[in-house]
Amino acid sequence: MKRVAVLLCAMLAWGSGSAHAVEPSAEVKALTPEAEQQLAAELGQCFALKSTGEDRLTLARWFVAALGSAPQTADVAKVDPAQKDKLDRQVAVIFTRLMTVDCAEQSRPLFQARSSAGFRAAGGTLGRLAMQELMGDPKTASAMLGGYTSYLREEDFADLVK
Repeated sequence: MKRVAVLLCAMLAWGSGSAHAVEPSAEVKALTPEAEQQLAAELGQCFALKSTGEDRLTLARWFVAALGSAPQTADVAKVDPAQKDKLDRQVAVIFTRLMTVDCAEQSRPLFQARSSAGFRAAGGTLGRLAMQELMGDPKTASAMLGGYTSYLREEDFADLVK
């Protein structure tokens, strides 16, 4: 079970540079970097095709709750631990379904290779889709972008257009 958790943590890093050590196994199947990249792209495409709008919104909500649970954001976001736990459980169901049912063919070689980089790349695809799903709502986009843009001054950017 530790291997699964490590791989999922790598995947959920959503493209961050963090790497996780994966415990060795006699059944690890080595991949070339090119093959790993191709498999990760295929898994990301499968995630995109097989995840629903509801899945993506749940992932976006989970991501916000995860960020809100960090000590660095405690002064601006309060997350109910019970709600965070509920979202953790929902995300576990989504990833289990995507990896073991909907996209098993694509995830199997990456899992067998213990490819944290491959899962990170595929997870990055799903994370971007989750944020796009969230930002697709005009009210959300306005709330997120409307605030700070009102403080931008065109003259501050004048040198960029010369």
